[in-house]
Parts: sequence; structure tokens; C-alpha cells
Amino acid sequence: MKLENEYVSIDVTTCGGSLTSIYDKKRNEELLYQPHLDSWSGQDIFIFPFIARLKNGYYLHNGKRYDLKNHGLLRYMIGEDESVEGQNIKVVFKSDDKTLIRYPFSFEASITYVLNGNTIEISYDILNTGYDKLPFEMGAHPAFKLPGVKKKDEFDIRGNYIKFDKVEKLKLVELEETASFVVDTIDYLETDTIALSKKLFNDINTVILKADDFKEVHLVKKDGSILTIDKGNAPYIALWSDKKFGDYIAIEPWFGLPDLNEPDREIYNKPNMLFLNRNEHFKFAYKIKIN
Repeated sequence: MKLENEYVSIDVTTCGGSLTSIYDKKRNEELLYQPHLDSWSGQDIFIFPFIARLKNGYYLHNGKRYDLKNHGLLRYMIGEDESVEGQNIKVVFKSDDKTLIRYPFSFEASITYVLNGNTIEISYDILNTGYDKLPFEMGAHPAFKLPGVKKKDEFDIRGNYIKFDKVEKLKLVELEETASFVVDTIDYLETDTIALSKKLFNDINTVILKADDFKEVHLVKKDGSILTIDKGNAPYIALWSDKKFGDYIAIEPWFGLPDLNEPDREIYNKPNMLFLNRNEHFKFAYKIKIN
């Protein structure tokens, strides 16, 4: 599925409702990471109903065990696509007998893409179609291609950086030694810039920042181009790249966090969960601006 205007074209797959291309027509350049064999096989994820990993891969609901993979359900599902006069793409996911085995709640989740000049607007809608209260986390996971140099032991992404509009007192969500589960939130840096490098992601597997005090982050590339991510009201922004050969940075607005290192297994007791009553919606939108 494709949308385009004079500035940009995007491709979206019904598998997970994910972006597969963001093409800058003015620069004749692909902006979204394109997978290769020695790095991450993904590009973008509609994260739902859990952020990242569950401790030991499972949770409980009323004492019964349910297993879920990393980042939940939707990344593995095929959605239904709708297009309105070529102006938007909408992909819809609905709970079914297969999802209820792993996540015993009824839902409808949609993602909509709209082009507005040089800006891509991505909006999400989660609807509780069941009778029980719907517990969930959700987020986005676009990975943007970075210029750099492939060396013997890594793809060197130095010279690219994340820029904030002003100096921020950044707080980091600290993960335990396997870099998968939350331990604490700590003071990180007081800065308006985070320099990107493979060393950064070897030292901190995923840089998860509390994002209450800022609305936008700017990806400033070493070639002089800039992408601006307006994260809306998402309370967290995660920055992630693989440790070696990935020529990308994922910039991820999140509602929620990975599981605690010492978690309460019961889903209704987990911190950072959102809840919807029957027929209630949760809506969220973020924007990608090509400068």
C-alpha cells in the first residue's frame, strides 16, 4: 500500500500495519531502514499489548499463564486495509480465536497514515470490544536509516545525533544486566544533544527516556539532513540500534515500559498499564517531519 505527494512517498504493509518505506522525493533518498542479513530483520512495529519483553515470556490473568513474544501481538498479525480517496491508509486488527489464546481480551486496534506536505501523521486507535476491562501498553517503533561507514567490527554511526529544542534534564529508565527488564529510573544527562554511536548501544542497550518535558526530538544526520519526531503525549521515548552492523536508529514513542526485573505476574497489577472499559477508545498520534 502506497501514499505519495510531491514531497514524500510511504509504503505500508498489512503485516503489522508497519512502514516499509519513507522516500524523500526532494533528496531522492530512502529514509526508513532497509533490513539486511547482518542486522535487524524489522523496520517498524505497532507495539501492542506489551512493550518489549515479559520476564520469562509470560504473564498471568486470574492465575492462568499466557505467553507472548517480544512487543506483543500485532507485529505478527495481518490486518485489513482501507483507503479513502488516496488520502490515507488505515490498517485494522481485531481479536480472534488465535489472539484470545495468548491475550484473553477482545479489542480492535487500528493505525492510520496521512500525508500532510512533508509530514507523515500516524494515529492509533485502541477499542475495547469486550466486557472485561482491557489492560494494555502500546507504542511505535520506526527505524530510520543513518549515513555512516561499515568497518570490520561495526557500522560506524558517529556524526549523527539526537537534538532537543533546549537543554533537558534527562531521566533514564535503567535496565538490569541483560538489558531487558526495568530496575529503576535514574538521572542521566543534562544536555540538548545525544551523540549516536555503537558504543552508546553497547553501554546502554536501549536508551529509554522519560519524555514528559519535551515534545519533539530531531534526528540530525551527518549529511546535514534532519528528521523531526513529534512524539505527541507519549510519556517515554526509546532510542535503539543494534550493537554492530545496523545502519539505523529507532526512535520510539511508548506508552508503557518493559516488564520489571521482579514483576508482579498478574496483568491487572502491572505498573504502567493503560485500561479501557467496554466500548472505550484510546487514541494517540505522532508525526514524522522531513526537514
